[in-house]
Amino acid sequence: MKRIFVFLAAVCCVMAMSATNYMCHLKVSVNGSVSEQDQVLVEVNQNNGAYDLNLKNFCLVAEGMALPVGNIAVSGVEGVDEYGFTTITIKQPINITAGDDPAYSEGEWLGPMLGEVPIDLTARFTSTAMDANIDIEMPGMIIGVSIFGIAPMLKGDVNNDNVVNIGDINAVIGIILGN
Repeated sequence: MKRIFVFLAAVCCVMAMSATNYMCHLKVSVNGSVSEQDQVLVEVNQNNGAYDLNLKNFCLVAEGMALPVGNIAVSGVEGVDEYGFTTITIKQPINITAGDDPAYSEGEWLGPMLGEVPIDLTARFTSTAMDANIDIEMPGMIIGVSIFGIAPMLKGDVNNDNVVNIGDINAVIGIILGN
């Protein structure tokens, strides 16, 4: 039993070192009109110096109404470590995928209908904070997305429910068993 506990603790430590979730504030500018959104999840995963960044459930919010756009994700981007933070940059077309916010049905997400969209992304982060800028060039408009967020201070929150409890142990067991 002691060996299993040590193994689970080691898995939790490895997972914590390779992935960070940031709770972010977004500011979106579309041809001078500004939209803001709080409590947006940005996931950053590291694998041998290459990073994956996923902005989840991106929406344009104006006058109390939200236009669900989707998830903006890049993967395999080389990181540069200097001055105490990591920087990633990428300029390429991507496909925006549907979000998973239960407030919207899969057909309501605008991003998947757009096809490939050209992005120019620069993100800087540490284990506790991040900021990023994404420029999306569309015909007749440039969409500027500014992101700033912090990583929750909870250690051991494997299932990202903002509580450290038995659910995190179940999540680790599920990962080990491939569930």
